[in-house]
Amino acid sequence: MAIKSILAGRDTLAILPTGAGKSLIYQLPAVLTKDKVTVVISPLIALMKDQAESLQKWGIPAAYCNSTLDELEQMKVLSEAARAEIKVLLVSPERALSNGFLRIWKELPVSYLVVDEAHCVSQWGHDFRPEYRQIHLLRERHPHPQFPLVALTATATEKVRFDIQAALGMGSANTVISSFYRPNLRFRVEFPQNEREKVDRLLDLLQGWRETKKSPGRAIVYCATRKKADEVYELLQDHGFSVGKYHAGRTEGIRERTQNAYTAGKVPILVATNAFGMGMDQPDVRLVVHFQVPASLEAYYQEAGRAGRDGQPSDCVMFFKNADVATQAFMISKEANYKGGDSLLKHIKDYATKPICRQIQLCDYFGEKIQTCGICDICTESSVSRESYLKKEEVKLRKKEEKRSYQFDEHELNFIREFLKLYPATYGKNMIAKALSGKMSKDILRYRLERNPLHGKLKQVPEEAILAVLEDWIEKKHVLISGIKYPKLFLGQSGPIKRSSGKLGLDGKQREPKKIQKVPTINSQILKELVNYRDRKSRQLKWKKFMVFQNPVLKRIAERKPRNLEELEMTKGVGPAKVQRFGNEILEILRRYE
Repeated sequence: MAIKSILAGRDTLAILPTGAGKSLIYQLPAVLTKDKVTVVISPLIALMKDQAESLQKWGIPAAYCNSTLDELEQMKVLSEAARAEIKVLLVSPERALSNGFLRIWKELPVSYLVVDEAHCVSQWGHDFRPEYRQIHLLRERHPHPQFPLVALTATATEKVRFDIQAALGMGSANTVISSFYRPNLRFRVEFPQNEREKVDRLLDLLQGWRETKKSPGRAIVYCATRKKADEVYELLQDHGFSVGKYHAGRTEGIRERTQNAYTAGKVPILVATNAFGMGMDQPDVRLVVHFQVPASLEAYYQEAGRAGRDGQPSDCVMFFKNADVATQAFMISKEANYKGGDSLLKHIKDYATKPICRQIQLCDYFGEKIQTCGICDICTESSVSRESYLKKEEVKLRKKEEKRSYQFDEHELNFIREFLKLYPATYGKNMIAKALSGKMSKDILRYRLERNPLHGKLKQVPEEAILAVLEDWIEKKHVLISGIKYPKLFLGQSGPIKRSSGKLGLDGKQREPKKIQKVPTINSQILKELVNYRDRKSRQLKWKKFMVFQNPVLKRIAERKPRNLEELEMTKGVGPAKVQRFGNEILEILRRYE
C-alpha cells in the first residue's frame, strides 16, 4: 500500500512496527525512478554510513552527507547527487537545513523526500527533535516541489500523526498503518520492592547468558539515566557477564565500537539509555528489560519492540517502581520542548497496574483493537507481584489519607501562617511542610532552614497534613503562587495577586491592570545588599564588577548563607584570595539576617 501510494506521487505517512521493513518503502521506488535522487532525512549520524553501505551491497548507489565528512567530501557527494549518479542520499536534519546545503538543494533532481523516524517531528512524540519542525522548508524552497514527501515511523498516536502531517506540510497525505500486534513477544511487568530485588530479578532473567557458552541471542537492559546505566553495567561485569554500555555520555567513537561489538555478537548484552536503538536492526534480541520505567508507552513499545524481530519467541520485561516514575517525571520537567509529560507517564502507570492484556493496552494506545494475546503475564495470570503491589499501594494510600485528615488547632495553623509571612514567595509547599515538621533533608540543610525558629514547630503533625492545609488554602486563594516551573507560596493578603489582563471600564475603554509590588524575600534582600557591596568595592578598587564577584556567585552566597569563612570558601566561585580580602565584610552582611 505505502509503495503504491509513493509511486502514484502521493504524500505518504507510513506507520509500521519495528522490523516491518520501513526502509523498503523508499528503497524500491528509489530504484524504479530514473535520473533522480531520493533524499532521506535521518536523525542518526552513526547509522547513515551503515545504511549507505547496506544499500551499496544490494547494488543501489547510495551516499551520506553529514558532519563526519570534511567539506571537500561533502561537496563531492552533493555533486554526484546533482548529476543523479546516486539513487539514495542520506542527510542529517541539521545539515539539510544549513545554508550551504539549501543552495545546492535547488539543483538536486529530487524524486522523493523521505523523513525517517518521523515521530521526531512531533512535540507530542517521545523523541522530539526541534530541527525536524523545519523540514517543510526543503520542499517549499525547491524549484520543482511536486515530488512526494514520505514520513516513516514505528510509533505514532493519532495526535502525533496529525502533528507530523501539519508540521511537514503534508496536505492530503495517504496514511498507511500496519498492525502493532507482536504475537511472538511475551510482555510482563514486575514490581520489585527495592533496588536489591531489582538486581536479583535481572540476574535471574540473564541466567541463560551466563550458564551456556553459546548465548541464547542478544539482550538489552534499558535504564532511564546514564548513572543507573553505569551502575548496572558494572554490576553485570562483576557477575561475569559479557556486557557493553551505550549512552550519550560516552564519546562517539566508543559508542560506535560498542554498537559494532554488539552487532557482531562479541558482546551479547547491552546496558543502554534511550540513546541506543533507533535504526538498530538485530533479529535475534531475545530479551529486553526496562530496569527503570520509560517516559511513555510510545518509547516503551519502540524499545521493547526491538525484541524478536525474526519472529521467534522473545521476552519484554518492565520493572515498575514509583521512585522510577518520579525520576522520569523530573527528567521530563527539565525538557523545555516536551509536552504532556504527566499524561504520558499516566499511560505507563495504567499499563503496569491495570488487569488488561498487555498487548491490548499497547495496541489500543495506537488506536488498534485486538483480541487478547494469550501469552502476557495478565493473560496467563502469572502477575503475582502486581496484586501484591496494588495491595501495598492501597494500604499506603489509606495511611496517607489518615495522616492528611489530622485536625489542626488554631495555634498550629498560626505556625504555617508565620512561616509564609517570614518567607513570602520563597519556598514551595513541600519545603514548607518539611521545615515545619522538623525534617533534616538535604534541601533543608542547604537553605539553612534547620536554624529557623519555626523549624520543627509542627513536629507532632504529619507532613502530609501540612501539605493538605497548604493545598486547601491554595484552592481557596488564601495562599497564592508565584512562578510556574518552581511555584513558591505566599499569603494572599501579604503579597501580590497574579496580574490579570486589562478590563473594560464603564466608559468602554480598556483599563490597565494595577502594577504589582513584588514582595521581597529574605534571599532577595541579602542578594541586593551583596550586589551593592560588590559595586562599592569595584568602584573603590577600580576593578570590573565581575572581578570582585560574579552575579551567580552572589546568588549562591545569598542562598547558602555561610556562617564562617570556611563555609564561605566552600561556596562555588569563592576562592581563598577573595575570602581573605572580602570574607569578613560579607559575613557581617549575612549576620544581619540570622
